[in-house]
Amino acid sequence: MDEEDQLLLCQDGYAWDFVLVFPSIQQTVTPPSPLSDVLHRLRLPKKSSKTTPTIDEICYRLKKAGLTLKLVCPSASTWSTSTDIILCLVRGSRQVFAREANRIDFLMPMDKEKLRDVSLHGFPNCGIAPFPIDDTLHEFNMSPYDFIYFKYTGREDMQLLYAKQGPHYGLFTSSQRIFLLESIMTNRHGGAGLNLDKLKHANVLSTYFSLHDAAELKNLASLWLHWGQFPWQQPLHAIQRYFGSRIGLYFAFLGHYTTCLIAPGAVGFVLWLVELSKRIPKNFVAAIASTLIVIWATFFLKSWKRQASRLAMQWGTSTFSTLEQVRPQYVGQMVRSPVTGQPMLYFSKREKSRRRCLTWLLLTVLILLVAAVVAAIFYLQFHMMKRGYSIRVANTEILLAGPVTSLANVVQINAMYYVYNTICEAMNEFENHRTQSSHEGAFIVKSVLFHAVNNFAGLFYITFVKTYIGAACVENDCLGELRLYLLMIFCFQLANGLIQDWVVPHARVLFSQHRAGRSSVAVATQTSVEAQFYLLDYGWRVTFNEYLGLSMKFGFTILFLGASPAMSLLTLLNNLIELRSDSTNLVMNHRRPLPRQASTCGQWMSVLEYLTTLSIFTNGFVAVYASNALLDSSSVDGKNLQLRAFGGFVAVMLILRYCVTTCIKDTPHNVSIQLKRQAFLATKVYTREADDVVPVYESMGSVRLLLVDSASPV
Repeated sequence: MDEEDQLLLCQDGYAWDFVLVFPSIQQTVTPPSPLSDVLHRLRLPKKSSKTTPTIDEICYRLKKAGLTLKLVCPSASTWSTSTDIILCLVRGSRQVFAREANRIDFLMPMDKEKLRDVSLHGFPNCGIAPFPIDDTLHEFNMSPYDFIYFKYTGREDMQLLYAKQGPHYGLFTSSQRIFLLESIMTNRHGGAGLNLDKLKHANVLSTYFSLHDAAELKNLASLWLHWGQFPWQQPLHAIQRYFGSRIGLYFAFLGHYTTCLIAPGAVGFVLWLVELSKRIPKNFVAAIASTLIVIWATFFLKSWKRQASRLAMQWGTSTFSTLEQVRPQYVGQMVRSPVTGQPMLYFSKREKSRRRCLTWLLLTVLILLVAAVVAAIFYLQFHMMKRGYSIRVANTEILLAGPVTSLANVVQINAMYYVYNTICEAMNEFENHRTQSSHEGAFIVKSVLFHAVNNFAGLFYITFVKTYIGAACVENDCLGELRLYLLMIFCFQLANGLIQDWVVPHARVLFSQHRAGRSSVAVATQTSVEAQFYLLDYGWRVTFNEYLGLSMKFGFTILFLGASPAMSLLTLLNNLIELRSDSTNLVMNHRRPLPRQASTCGQWMSVLEYLTTLSIFTNGFVAVYASNALLDSSSVDGKNLQLRAFGGFVAVMLILRYCVTTCIKDTPHNVSIQLKRQAFLATKVYTREADDVVPVYESMGSVRLLLVDSASPV
């Protein structure tokens, strides 16, 4: 850190927050074409090929927007070639951040003590009497002034009421500064008006990223990165404060999921021991486990929704909304907007529908390919059983059909995973989505559908099909074969996850440094910005992969738990490791992600809901049919009894899900009350509406607007 950076750190408590990485001048200069000179001589207009701003124009726009820049060329001692890139450090002053926060109505937390003091005195000049709020019914576990958020305004009378969260008693935290800085750079109304993704797509920018705050990151790591921490002890508020609410919600979900798994993990372990002791037939153990896991999944999802709404209230994202830019990859015909009259890109609905039909047709072909591979694997099993392939271990004859086909199924899952990954992004790009959220949403839907079929096809075949087409299970034990498949696939996924989370990130960082030709001495002498440049980018695909892995393991846990009650214990172990590996990777191996706001897990919650509903049918089938809990099922009466038992199981569980969904609200009562308090305080403190026009809260459940006539008696 040079003297300038130290001076900024002493004055404001922070130095630089953002980095734009430009390629070297030699790489960006394009020689003029011969046609350009000909057109100039003939005095014909040239066709401009410049559709994006140059480096000079970008820097000019940033400075005009009030930002401070510092161009840095990495030293030759730390780089193989000193002209590889140019680092443009960006920062803003407190006044610039305040102006942008005022423009976008940025939500800021309020100082609860000063808010309480204001409520005790009111605003007599505005016709507002004191309005103290107390928990007179003693029903709530938080102060009426906790977690209150108002839009930021530059009014002098409001400045003292905002909570001082930043360094040197500043208003803005480092993640809020980065959020506002990005807003200034992309804002067309008084900002720089840059589309950073488009500039990167056009190779004007090599990349861009936000900078870590060394002191804050070190403090977060000391609170977070140690194995002795229980899942419910994560410093969620510190995580959200540093990385933003979207990443904060992911780790909140992972911690909540892991905590809730303790109960089914313990019960599953006990059932596994009971099964080993053979005191209770394993078919009855399977029926008990299948019933309990469906009940657990139903209450788990509801508890998470309530926890998510609580966190959204505490983080000020309950009413979050955003206005997205057009993706730089979006293509279309330039037309005038029928609303504003401004030029806009238009993509015909007919072409959009045609492309989506083609991508879904390709996805269907891939799913059918998975089904064909699974069918071939089970034909191999049938052939091996018919030939009687086996080995003898300790005077015990072990058939090879089960283990070999289980291993083949593991290979199939991973092979098709890589096949899909090579074309999935191209499929989604071909659909030409206008915004990033629609692009991610379509990607999630197609990916979850494919990976669900890819992971669960073999298990569904054993559970629902195999015993009804004349192909006997290995040793006539369908439940045992299902257990073997489930354990082998899950254990391999666990091992693969460990490699992906621990080995691959470290290897990628080392490889990127080696590819740049830097020695160990150069690495030791590099600056903090240069070191962060070589870290891994934390894009939306990273969070997507984490959620996808959790969703698939959630499916393995709840869909077929009756076949292996200990599966919940394995999932608990996996989540404990996942919690540590994900947090370590984020802090140690990745650049600081841009803070993104979120109030829920988005479409991933719908994925878990669908899996839970599906688990009612799969567990009912395992409990009644695969486990053969109703022993006399060979006769007609026995089959009818099985059908009635299966129908009864499904009906009871669906009714339970409906009752839990409708009777237990997604938003806890105290959260709803706190949001109503926030709305009430906003009318009093922020907008300063007089008492005769403020809504009167006659009860906690209803709001009625009473307009009082000043001439009428009160």
